[in-house]
Parts: sequence; structure tokens; C-alpha cells
Amino acid sequence: MSSSNTAINILLFCLADSDAEQLVTHCRRGGRIAHTFGIDTGEKLAAAICDSDWDVLIFDAEQSQLDIQRCCHILRKYHKDIPVIYVGEGDALQPPDPDVVDMINKYNMAQIVNAAFKAQAALGVRRELAATKTALSEAEERNQLLLNDHQDPIAYITDGMVIYANTPFCEQMGYDDLDGFPIVDLITNKDQERFKNVLKKQQQHNEHQQFEISFFLSNRSEFKTHIVCDSAHYEGEDCIQISIVKPSDKDKSNGVDNTTRMSSKHQFLTQLQEFIENERNSNSSLILMSVDHFSKLRHSTSLIDIELLIEALSNRVRANFPAQHYGRVADDMIAAIAHHVSSDTALEMAMELVKAIESEIFEVRKQSLQCTASIAVMPINHLTPPKASLLLDTAFDGAEKIYHTGGNNAEICRRDRQQLDRNSSPDDVIAESMNNNRLSLLFQPLVNLGASSGDHYEATLNIKDWVEGEITAGEMLRAIEREPENTQLDHWIVVEATKQLAKERLAGQDLKLIINLSGNVFHDSEFCSWLTVAFKAAGLPPSSVILQFSEESIADALKPALDFATHLQKLGSSLAVRNFGRAKKGNKFLSHIRPALVKPGYRAADMPTDEQIREMVHHAKTLNSQIVIPNVSSAATLAMLWQLGPDFIQGSYVNEPMPSMNYEFAAFG
Repeated sequence: MSSSNTAINILLFCLADSDAEQLVTHCRRGGRIAHTFGIDTGEKLAAAICDSDWDVLIFDAEQSQLDIQRCCHILRKYHKDIPVIYVGEGDALQPPDPDVVDMINKYNMAQIVNAAFKAQAALGVRRELAATKTALSEAEERNQLLLNDHQDPIAYITDGMVIYANTPFCEQMGYDDLDGFPIVDLITNKDQERFKNVLKKQQQHNEHQQFEISFFLSNRSEFKTHIVCDSAHYEGEDCIQISIVKPSDKDKSNGVDNTTRMSSKHQFLTQLQEFIENERNSNSSLILMSVDHFSKLRHSTSLIDIELLIEALSNRVRANFPAQHYGRVADDMIAAIAHHVSSDTALEMAMELVKAIESEIFEVRKQSLQCTASIAVMPINHLTPPKASLLLDTAFDGAEKIYHTGGNNAEICRRDRQQLDRNSSPDDVIAESMNNNRLSLLFQPLVNLGASSGDHYEATLNIKDWVEGEITAGEMLRAIEREPENTQLDHWIVVEATKQLAKERLAGQDLKLIINLSGNVFHDSEFCSWLTVAFKAAGLPPSSVILQFSEESIADALKPALDFATHLQKLGSSLAVRNFGRAKKGNKFLSHIRPALVKPGYRAADMPTDEQIREMVHHAKTLNSQIVIPNVSSAATLAMLWQLGPDFIQGSYVNEPMPSMNYEFAAFG
């Protein structure tokens, strides 16, 4: 959705339909078409601002259940610059939030519309300024990178002083640094007057000039070379650029391959590195084309002929594969960076290129040559390794595999799966695991020793193909609590778990599911509202789901946890506590939470005594909670537990966690 001079896109938070109609009418009278969309919860606000671009948000304070500060917090959380107009009573000198641009009485619709038009104009200016600043910053970074890595010796001169000289220029002159150095001190006496005249002419006429001149090196020896003078800007200042160029090496020093007129390997690596640093999130692609049986082709023709063939192939690549950068990265390999082209689209284009090369007859000095190619496609996204050389090496390995399996084909190649690093940020670990489809849920049955109705399972997070050294699923849940606003993983767990539960309950089974989550949901005031929607979408009664949290997470956020437990109870669901008994004096604050179920924090290697278990059961009874004893591994343990009176048992003696809920409860005995 985009705005223009004749349209305005307005997000309406809890505005009544009649007021919305008035708003549209007043906008039309003001010469604008209003595109409006009504929302009434924080969840819908988050979805709306992520899906479309809005010019203004009108917030009806009288109708909204969400306070204005929370509304503006959501905008800031998703980094959305949307001006907010507060409709309701309030002190106009003290807006309730920095993002509120105006506070207007609800019944002055004409004033609301005028404020919306002004906010839209101001937003347009801010967006243009931000885009200009971003473009300028990117251009400056690219220019500086090119200057630093440029193979030509380059210097910039203002008022006869060197204000910047890159490393090749300094090395050519024999100095470590030339900034602030008088340029004439580098010119031999016989050429100084001529050089001054060239600089004057450059300042007056801005002409491109190339001439021969002799420099004094640091050891006072002479160095005769060709230089090129151009008018330029450096850090916002008018100046003159001096480039030292050897005519015979001009193409080479500019990083250009003579045959293809594409970037050389070194230059392409620089371009790829810059692209990865600036465009990793652009959903782009790298392709690497390798000529099949190149060694055989080269031996059957001359070196000149093979270069002519590569030239023809490079033209075919340009014609069939539009890209931002091209490079010849080896004798038989051409690479390209396709900006904003997904790997799937790039694969389609690469397949067309493969077919075009296979069917074409290349006329090389009256000789007809045919060849095929293997093309590796590499996605460029937030998971792309930060080193261009590593990405190119992976693409090279991919092209080699395609060639050794017959060639004449294109495939998407991805880097080998990386270990989920426990030291990385939680966001990165979650993104990596989800991108590689590493997450799943396991379901472990609980056997009922008491009088509870229904069969119970516990859903726990699982990392598929886990190997030693990786973060565990339990560590992942604990790690995300370092970022209290990160509930992405909790949402995923609930969606997947309720989807499975709904499927099993369709068969008529009275199942209840305990779902393990992080304490981050305590800080999300919209989570219970979202749960209501999730239950309705899955067709589940709220009573069929019990959300379980660690005792430590509750202790660390007691007030938010209490509020969450209250909302959850109103919703009709229950709260359970794992690691029961781990926190000191845990049963004191748990008496306020009133958990429906508690699970002691026994580890698999623990061997609690009868007295310890009896004490745990007693603590649970004082909280009015049911208790499940985990890690039951033998009939002897079960016989002992019968005497102690827990409500549920769980462990290998019952059944190990499994990927589906298909345990035969009736068979236990």
C-alpha cells in the first residue's frame, strides 16, 4: 500500500464504523481518497503494520482496551514510523507518548482530518530524508571501500595539499602516509611549473586530462609515469583526483578481465563482500557457472580460441541472466550477483541459461564449438556467511558436484548445516534452527494415578539431528529469556502443539496437553488474547491446554507472572510449574499463582528418597495442585510411588517422548 498526493492510508484503532465513515467523507472533501483499515487489538496492530505502509494511525482512547503507551510501544518494537493522532480528552500540552503528534476531541472530525493530512506530509518528508541519508551513507561507504581497495594509486588534492592518498599511491611514492603533504614536493623540478598549470586548467574547465610526469620518490629517485586528472569531491569538498595509470596495465589495474570485460576475481570478491555486508537481508542470489569438460575443450583448441569461447559465453550470461555484478573468477568460471532475485527464481533463470548454452553453436574463428555448463545457485540472506570467499568456495564446491554427476544442469546449493551455537544471540539461534527445519515437538504421556479426567501428554521442544556441542532445546528456552520481548519461539510451540492436539481430539479422545514455554510470555500483554484466537483456529476448548513454566522463570518475574496466571484462568486454561522445589521458598509465591499442576525438578540421574517425594507431594497438596513425578524407570519405583500418592507419573517405564500422541493408555498396568 502506498500513499500519493490524492490518497491517504489511515489505520483506525477502535474507531466506530460511523466515525470511520465521517472520516472518509471529510477526507474526500479535502481532496483525498482515504484507504482505511480498522483494528482493535495489539496483535492485529502488529500484523497490520507489518503487512502494509500507513500514513497515520488514529487512536480512539474511549473505545480502546489497549492503552496508548502500549500501542506506541508496538510501533517502536517493529521500528515503524507512523504518526499517531490521539482522539479523546486530554491535556494538549502533554501528549501521552512521544509518537502522538496531536490530541483532538472526537467530535471535531474536520480537525482530525487536517491533522492527518499534516502528519502525512511530515511523514513523507521524514521518509524522503531517511531514504536520502541511507543512500548517501551507503554511497559514502561504497566509495570509501572502493578507494581503500582500489588497485590504482589515487590521491585527492585541494589548494595544493594532499587530503587523501590511498595505500597504493603512498607505497608507489615510498611513504606510509601523505595526508597533508604539499603535492609539488612530490614533483620533480623540471615538471613543477607544467603540473601547476594543469591544476589551474583543471579548476577552471573541469576537463579530463592525461599526461606524463616525473615524481620524486622518498629516496629522491625519479619515477616517470602517466597520470590522469579529474575534478572530484571528497568528504563534501571540491578537489582534484590524481590517478597513476600505466597504459599497458590499465584494464588489469582497474580490476577488469580483458576477455569478458567483467570484473576480475579480486574485484568481484570485493563487490561480493560489499554486497553481503549491505544486502544480506535482500533475498538475493549468487550464481557460479562452470564450463563442463573445460580442460578437454582447451586441449582441442588453441588458447586464443578458448578465450573467444569464454567471451561468447560471457555475452550469453549477460543476455540470459540480468545481474548487478558479473565476474570471471577462474579460467572456466563466471559468477553473477542477482539483487532481489530469490534462489528459486535464480534457479529457473539458470536452467534456461543451461539450455541456451547447450543448444547454441559458437562460431570461433570459422570453427564451430559446442559446450555445456554446470551452474550452482547460492541464496544470499541473513544466514549467509559474512565472508565472500567462503560463499564463493561453497558455490565452487556445488558446481563441482553438479559437474561430477553429469553436468549440464543447475541446482541450489546451500552451505552445510552449522551447529546451533549456544553463544550466539537467541534471535540468531532461533532463525538458524527454523531456517534449517531443526525444530520439532516430542510428546510424553503421563499416567494418571489419581482421579483426574482425560489422558495427559506433555509437549517439549526438540532439536532434530542434535549433536554434541550444540545448544539443547532446554538451553534454547532459557536463552531466549535474556530477551524478554522475544516470543517468536513460544508462538511457534503453541501453534505446532495445538495443531497436533486438535488432530488427535478429532478422533474423539479426551486429551489434555501440557505445553512448555519460556517466561517471556509473562511480559506480552497480548499473549492471552492471541491464545484465544489460536484455540478458536484449532477448534480446541481452552481447558484442554495447560501451559507450563519453570519455577525460576516465575520467581524472576513474579508480578507479570501473577497477571498472566489471572488472565489464563479467565481464559479457561491452566498453568503448570516445572522444576518445582528448585527456587528457595518457592511454595510461598506459588500460593499466589495457584498452579493446577507441579512437576519436581528431578534430573534423570537423581534418586530422591521416599521422604523427599512425600514432602514434595505434601507441598503440592498445600498449594491445591496436582503433582507429577518424572523419570519413573522401573516397576519397583512405581510400587513405591503408589504408597506416596502422586497424581501422575512419567518416565521411561511409561514411555519415552515420541513425535506423536499415539500411546495406548489402556494398556498400562
